[in-house]
Amino acid sequence: ATTTSVVLAALMLAACSLSVNCFDGEPLNLFVSPTYNNEYEPVQMHEAHLPDGTMQNPFRSMQAVLDAVKSMRSSQEVYQPININLLQGVHRVSKPLLFTEEHSNLNIEALSTASMTGGVPVTGWQKKDSPSEKFSLWTAEFPPSASVSDMATMQLWRGGARLALAQSPVFQYVQGFSDRVQYQSGQLLDSYKNLSQLQLLLYESWTASVHRVTKIDPQNNTVFLATSFNDKWANGAAGKRFVVQNAMEVLDEPGEFYFDFSSGGSPMIYLALNTSDDANDKDAPVMLADNLKILFANGTASAPATHVAFKNISFEYTAVELDPCFQGNCDSQSADFLKTATVHLRYAEGWNFIGCTFAHTGSYAVWFEEGAKDNMLESCHIYDSAAGGVRLGIGHGVDAYSGAQEWAVKGSVRNSVTNCLIEDGGHFYQEGCGVFAQNVADTVIAHNEIRYFRYTGVSVGWTWGYGRTFTQNTSTRFNHIHHIGEGFLSDMGCVYTLGHQPLSEIRNNLCHDVQSYNYGGWAYYTDEGSRDMHYVDNIAMDIKCAGHHQHYGTDNVIENNIYYNVDIGDVPTPGRKEILMTNCDGAFRGSTHPRPPSCHPDTDPKTGCCCYPGCDQGKCSSATYRRNIVYQPKRPNTTGVLMTTFNVGLSNFTFDNNTYFQENDPTGTMGYNCTGSSMGESLKTWMAGGKDEGSIAADPEFTSFKTFELSKTSPAIARGFLPIDTASIGPMPANGVIGAPSSQMKQASKVSNVRDVIISKGHVLTKEGLISL
Repeated sequence: ATTTSVVLAALMLAACSLSVNCFDGEPLNLFVSPTYNNEYEPVQMHEAHLPDGTMQNPFRSMQAVLDAVKSMRSSQEVYQPININLLQGVHRVSKPLLFTEEHSNLNIEALSTASMTGGVPVTGWQKKDSPSEKFSLWTAEFPPSASVSDMATMQLWRGGARLALAQSPVFQYVQGFSDRVQYQSGQLLDSYKNLSQLQLLLYESWTASVHRVTKIDPQNNTVFLATSFNDKWANGAAGKRFVVQNAMEVLDEPGEFYFDFSSGGSPMIYLALNTSDDANDKDAPVMLADNLKILFANGTASAPATHVAFKNISFEYTAVELDPCFQGNCDSQSADFLKTATVHLRYAEGWNFIGCTFAHTGSYAVWFEEGAKDNMLESCHIYDSAAGGVRLGIGHGVDAYSGAQEWAVKGSVRNSVTNCLIEDGGHFYQEGCGVFAQNVADTVIAHNEIRYFRYTGVSVGWTWGYGRTFTQNTSTRFNHIHHIGEGFLSDMGCVYTLGHQPLSEIRNNLCHDVQSYNYGGWAYYTDEGSRDMHYVDNIAMDIKCAGHHQHYGTDNVIENNIYYNVDIGDVPTPGRKEILMTNCDGAFRGSTHPRPPSCHPDTDPKTGCCCYPGCDQGKCSSATYRRNIVYQPKRPNTTGVLMTTFNVGLSNFTFDNNTYFQENDPTGTMGYNCTGSSMGESLKTWMAGGKDEGSIAADPEFTSFKTFELSKTSPAIARGFLPIDTASIGPMPANGVIGAPSSQMKQASKVSNVRDVIISKGHVLTKEGLISL
């Protein structure tokens, strides 16, 4: 321990001995003063006495109190729980707060409004001549209290509202390659003031990667990339889309910014605002972030950091992690390439975050990583993320098939995310998910509202195929997930699963308003190797493509679900304002890989027709689809009810006791076992072939399309359908409050220079059910 921390510990012990017995079970109360008030004005503290942690003479920083706690714990002088009370205001974290075994048994709570921030105010703005009448141009020097780095220059906020990195419109290139892109004339300039800062955002299908540029060849309209580009999918369904960003030459809209390093040393910050705005407005402070994380619990397998609780605290402003992009590549699904998070727990057990807010983050807001056990996020608000919301477990770089003994140590188990509002992500890494659970076990994701992500809402599992996996006993239930995709990426769902997940359930979720860029805007998506999962009591409505899509999987049960107004095709969204597809793939789609009709991999496995690793496992796919309701309102576009990508795609599936109703085709004359080139057959013919025993084409007789209640005479009830509890979907915090109050006094919605504000169009869930907006 440092000399300072030892002195501080001695002062605390002296104070403790005068008030309570420090060695009994009574908690020791310590207090920490803020760096700023809520208007980001410095707080002046009386410095006549060395802080002792009392209310009258609090510690000056969280780091100081953690140093003192570590000294006390390591010297074994104080054993009882310690309450750390954050006084009202903004607590600046200049470097990540490190928690180890010696920081266990703590309760950290905000008194009134308190936040921990990695943010630094940018002040001293000067108005400059603007190159355009539509915005005013302001400049400021990089704050001297912040650390200069590339990661600090990718984000900027004003009054709590995220600003946009200087960028071009979305362009379409001619052809993409692994090391270069051939663009169309006029899309790039021949030269840029600072080529080393220039970036290309290149869209793939389910990712969008960021690349620096090494050279522009204007004679051949070719730009060369500093890192490799996964062009496999980009030239097709991804639309050959790209954006030029982080250049002074594309700073041309209000709400954009640029950090100029061309003069050497600290960069100059340029900010374009509406002409009526003042960059020095104290009610809308401009902030940057220079740290990747605020808190890092870094225990070990033999000495984890245990039993720490955070209550009613805001964690705000962290920088973008750039090394994966600029030293390798950043095209991995769900932004798995990220190595850290704003709050990052590794070998930490029994941590609770209750009523907290995580805002303005540069990666995932929270990560319960390797060795994280029995941790909880409860009644928290997570918003404005450069990537995703919550991440659980570990993924790439680990052996998911290793033995149980190894996973008992490093596995992420018995963690929960409940009653949270998780929204507005993907601002830099668009592939971030609302909740991203990789190799996890005994995990609960329940009663959350997850909305406005450019990729998937909840993603569970991290193995492709039917091999062994650690993931098991996961429960994704009673979540309200909506406005997913927003037209930016493809191949997604409200709930997405991978690999073998025994004892796992996806139950009683509500999914609506999913819009992909191209194919694959699904509600529920069992992707490669999804196995032994139970999808029950879920609702899907207003979905671009199928209500449920199974790429390939086995032994999944899909029952007692409602699919209402699915396969609706494109709706204009922030990421895709044009209409590319008028429909997709029916209410249910199976994408079993093509095989000859004689190939029955379940009963007669052989080369090229088997269900185990080493073969094309996609030829083996099955599920039980029973007691579901499909209701398609009348509309001009339809692709049917049950669709298969390839001719024998549904041969191993079991269908029974379903209720199908299309207002366009109430008696079910077509749309069963259809393909992309065929409207299939009638329900009668489909049933005569041995499928859908006990099913019917009939109006299910909903009495409400808000609560999806059914009449007593419903044919679905006659087939065993059980009512779905819609009243319990979404957050149900006991006190009616989600998250701690933000330190920002100005609401982001009141700031006039925000670009591309996403307006909710669709539905909102109330106690009375779904209400159209």
